[in-house]
Amino acid sequence: MSALEARLTIAVGGADGFSVEADLAHDRGVLVLFGPSGSGKSLTLQALAGLIRPQRGFVRVGGETLFDSDRRIDVPTHRRRLGYVPQHHSLFPFCSVARNVSFGLPRRERRDDHPRVKRLLEELGLAHLAGARPASLSGGERQRVALARALAVEPRLVLLDEPFSSIDGEGRGALREAVRATLDRHGTPAVFVTHDAEEAIALGDRMVRYRRGATAETGDPSAMLPMAARLSLCAERVRVVTDSAAHDGEIEIALDNARLRGPATVLPGAGAAPVRLHLRRAGDQKGGGEGR
Repeated sequence: MSALEARLTIAVGGADGFSVEADLAHDRGVLVLFGPSGSGKSLTLQALAGLIRPQRGFVRVGGETLFDSDRRIDVPTHRRRLGYVPQHHSLFPFCSVARNVSFGLPRRERRDDHPRVKRLLEELGLAHLAGARPASLSGGERQRVALARALAVEPRLVLLDEPFSSIDGEGRGALREAVRATLDRHGTPAVFVTHDAEEAIALGDRMVRYRRGATAETGDPSAMLPMAARLSLCAERVRVVTDSAAHDGEIEIALDNARLRGPATVLPGAGAAPVRLHLRRAGDQKGGGEGR
């Protein structure tokens, strides 16, 4: 039984607006919706969640039809049993962490000490923050709370709409690992929206690429994305050192405890010979320097 089957036409903004043609199929793990901003990824996610109504098509989750325009089926959002993590956490500011998570439970079960709430807080490293308010949390902690709230309903499918976009630096990588580990632990399939190639490769089992408001191709993220996007450099410490002997306009970047990770075909013989990196500043079309 497929976790998700959907074929949708979504139109917004009237006759002169924007339309999306989406064709999705997913069995297990994480399905990535990948493409530039404005290509229709988030609209697709909202249609799956029941937040907007497609013009035509169908949505089936776990074999159950949640939407079918021909059969006039449109299950309300609160009855779809889907977890939804928006780009911005949307937590209740005057409720504690535990109360925010318990809000996803049926009304009669909403209590801060519910076993499911306590277990999710422990899994996501939030147990010590159960009584805290969202304003006192970091961005990564808030998104962990949002994920816990989504999982509290024991969803058949989790929908994640660029949940790391507001997180910087090491917190982004840690949150990404926590999300993947939690989904794997619960065995919950997910649909994840991103325009970040590194995120798509790190989290995705399958990927759908969007182009101009339509799903264009499907496959393995690491095979579909350019090789340049498949390399990640991980360093515990980075030191920028001015070298007086270097040529004018050059600096040396020393990487302590660094690892270069990527496909074996991209790094042939890396263990036996030096690897040269061409570094480029964001937005620059030419190489901005080299590392060895």
